[in-house]
Amino acid sequence: MELKTSTISLCEQYAKNKTQAVADGDVIVPDIKPDILKLLQVDAESCITDHFIENGRLNICGRVDYKILYVPDRANEKIKSISATMEFRQPVDACSAPADAVSLVSATVDRVEFNAVNSRKLRLRAVISIDYEICRIAERELCTGVEDETAETKKKAVTIESARNISEHEFSVKELLEVPSGQSSVNELLKTDVRISDTEYKTVSGKVIVKGNIAVCILYTDNDFEIRYIDAEVPFTEVLDAAGVGEETICDIDYSIDGVMCTIEPDSDGDMRLADVVADIRASIRAHESEEIELLEDCYVPYRATSCEREELTLNETASAPSGQYTIREVIDFTSKMPELSSVYNIVASPVIIKTELQRGKLLVEGRVEAYVLYLTDSPENPVYSIKKDIKFSYMLDCETQTDGLRAEVKPTVKHISYNLSSGGSIELRCILMIESKLLKDNMVSNITRIDSEECGKRNGIIIYFAEEGDDIWSVSKRYGVPCSTVMKFNSTEDGKLTKGTRLFIPTKHM
Repeated sequence: MELKTSTISLCEQYAKNKTQAVADGDVIVPDIKPDILKLLQVDAESCITDHFIENGRLNICGRVDYKILYVPDRANEKIKSISATMEFRQPVDACSAPADAVSLVSATVDRVEFNAVNSRKLRLRAVISIDYEICRIAERELCTGVEDETAETKKKAVTIESARNISEHEFSVKELLEVPSGQSSVNELLKTDVRISDTEYKTVSGKVIVKGNIAVCILYTDNDFEIRYIDAEVPFTEVLDAAGVGEETICDIDYSIDGVMCTIEPDSDGDMRLADVVADIRASIRAHESEEIELLEDCYVPYRATSCEREELTLNETASAPSGQYTIREVIDFTSKMPELSSVYNIVASPVIIKTELQRGKLLVEGRVEAYVLYLTDSPENPVYSIKKDIKFSYMLDCETQTDGLRAEVKPTVKHISYNLSSGGSIELRCILMIESKLLKDNMVSNITRIDSEECGKRNGIIIYFAEEGDDIWSVSKRYGVPCSTVMKFNSTEDGKLTKGTRLFIPTKHM
């Protein structure tokens, strides 16, 4: 029997997991740099440089960029910096993914260990947490009906997430920043920090337009060896090619910074007052659209022996996508062991989800924000100092749907962070946290792939049947190969519902 089908695009997932890698080694202080008297801080940022599937393995390649700040063993100089890069490679099982599968990979540094072997040599070790997913968009044929007009059919409406695009994109944000008036020219660049904030997107045919800001903080010493900094917000807009997307497409976009290059250049007067910043950004896109389709749930041909071959499919559906903003306020007090604050250089906040739980139409999200405050001091022993503060949060999202049988995916991002300095010497942090979530429902579908029917032995007469628990007109009619309309006509029932013990008269020949 010829089937009617509809083609849909599904995201087939082969693997989604976490792994760890290590980047370690020794760093020798360059000849042009003075000896190390005291280590102040070691920052480490990781990025993925390549990933590919080969011989059943997903090979993940990346690097860790270290920035070391130290007090030099030289008079009149407060602080120096050293840069270092170490590579890592981590293979994982590709779970039999085909050659055309797409891998999406991101990496963050979990922790950094360091010590000075001597005044010219450092030993560094970074532990990197890697999230990876292997998937592909595959077209599947779903049965929606049959060509035979005599066949009895039963259909079911389902809502699915039709995959539109899975891809990675790289682009650069460039900006020329100037040393603020009143500050001296740059003598030595110490470090450059960049973070992405306030992102949004718009889709048009075959394109995703992404917008956002990068917050840039540049730490440097001036000609008098005093520590200074530049901070700025740089907006960006980028048009990314994304085949298959349209105006109604919904995108999940994850951003990561693959590298930052900052060079100091002279201005028109020849003074070193211009900072040329280039930030390389990677955007991972997962795009989908909700689509409702009527599937052929069951079928038989009256008065013929009918059999259906099926395949079991799991179709994802987003039942709800609640989101909300949560403002966190926290006061950081300074102890007597900490050097006195002169000015705040930079604040970095990273949200971590600890627990999610669905509770009677609401989604409970618990986690913490790991906040790092880097500040400048007037202490010659500790000209730069950092504080880490873990800020716990708990937030309840209204789901506006029944939550039974659903699973939650939550994505927290820091939308904005600011601070105030109190007269008592403490810092009050204000962090606006954006919590986005998806409540996913797995629709188990028995997709009909083939229907066969053949002649069966003729029977004439009427069967008297007493309905059992769970029976309806469809199941009884199919059991005896009689049209539903005939059974309903002979038994004066219109809604197709039966109760246990209901007596039915079923004619077994064509009437």
